[in-house]
Amino acid sequence: MRKLLFSWTGTVVLGLAFLAISCSNAAGTTDGGELDGDDGGDVDPCVAAQGQWNEIWQSNLVDLGLEGQTPDTNMMDVWGESSENVYAVGFNGTIMHYDGTAWTKMESGTTADLEGVWGYTIRDDTGALTREDVFAVGSGGTILRYNGINWSPALVVNDPDVAHPDPQAVNDNLHDVWGIAANGTGPDAHPLVVAVGSNGTIVRYDGPTNRFVEMRERQEFTDEDGNVIRVSWVRFSPERLGGVFASGSLGDPLVIAVGNNGTILEMSGDSWNRNENITPPGVFISHLNGVWGRGSWEVFATGIDGTVLRRDNGGTWHRLQKENPDLWTLEPIYLRGVWGFFQSYCGEYPEVPDGGEPPDEPVRQDTSWVILVGWDGTVYMGHDGLICQMQVPTSNRLEAIWGVAPRSENERWIDGGTSDGGVVCDPVEVIITGVNGTMLRLFDEAGR
Repeated sequence: MRKLLFSWTGTVVLGLAFLAISCSNAAGTTDGGELDGDDGGDVDPCVAAQGQWNEIWQSNLVDLGLEGQTPDTNMMDVWGESSENVYAVGFNGTIMHYDGTAWTKMESGTTADLEGVWGYTIRDDTGALTREDVFAVGSGGTILRYNGINWSPALVVNDPDVAHPDPQAVNDNLHDVWGIAANGTGPDAHPLVVAVGSNGTIVRYDGPTNRFVEMRERQEFTDEDGNVIRVSWVRFSPERLGGVFASGSLGDPLVIAVGNNGTILEMSGDSWNRNENITPPGVFISHLNGVWGRGSWEVFATGIDGTVLRRDNGGTWHRLQKENPDLWTLEPIYLRGVWGFFQSYCGEYPEVPDGGEPPDEPVRQDTSWVILVGWDGTVYMGHDGLICQMQVPTSNRLEAIWGVAPRSENERWIDGGTSDGGVVCDPVEVIITGVNGTMLRLFDEAGR
């Protein structure tokens, strides 16, 4: 059995915590936990795991009816509430919706190139949908908002000085959007929504005025006596910002934006601070584009040249690219998106003989995967201490990824959690979008 070097949640043993929850602790139970060549052979670990992983993950292309259109309908981002409520956005105002059965094109009311989408839903105790709020962003400062019935444009202005209001339209291209859901359905319940784009553009939704307002930093210029003679409002960074992610609560949010030249900005109140706490220190980080996390304790960022960074709970970013070439080797591909999941224990309990110990049977354990996507049809799967490139039925440039994460363990008990039951293993479904109408579906039917 290959010795695991890392742990998602435990202490770092060798290197960084990354891709290392074991999916099994018994021979032949699940996937890449036991690898050919572990007995001293020279078999490449990815080659050894490939057959097992191909049994776990299936992939197929989804025909959206957009391929071959002129101009090419590049599908740039995807987000969903569940596998029965998914939105994908792309060039020329394209918005596609999936209801669990079929993809249909929605009327967006714009021809702008849409590059980012995020939203949230609120349901009552019966599961009925009481609020749906989805945002799409794109070229020319475009922001669309969907209320469950139709899409409508949102006002986007540069008006940071509340003491001297002078709203001006923001026309910079917006590349991504993310947020934190409102805590209710009433008129005073507003989400936190942030969009980022070219030239360091950052805009945030202002609920009371129902518009997006650009966030800028106040700079004062004083004379020799310390009197303020001029006030200027400047952007927090001049670099293109390609990705944004938020987690936490409305009262205590963590919002992270990433961009060119290794730019990492983290929001604090009404300002943004540049996080340069990257290890190993002194290593140049190239352009970043994708950012996503399972929570404040673990966030990933991806970029040019196969760059992968991981932020720990202390706020330190670790560069993971080729940290351990024996376990993975990333090609210098532009990685555009990242998504992953953790599924706590699932499977049947072994029968315990009267007065005896549980038999040594293959029992499911925790499982964890991270999936990275990028240009040239690149899909990297990370699991069990390995990260390996998977073969998928496309060589098109892949732009974004979203998936349906497993439910919590308490939601998956069989027979109330008694010893004669177990825990249901949730299936995992992943949607990846790309250029020229590309949509790739990955599916882990057993949730392994």
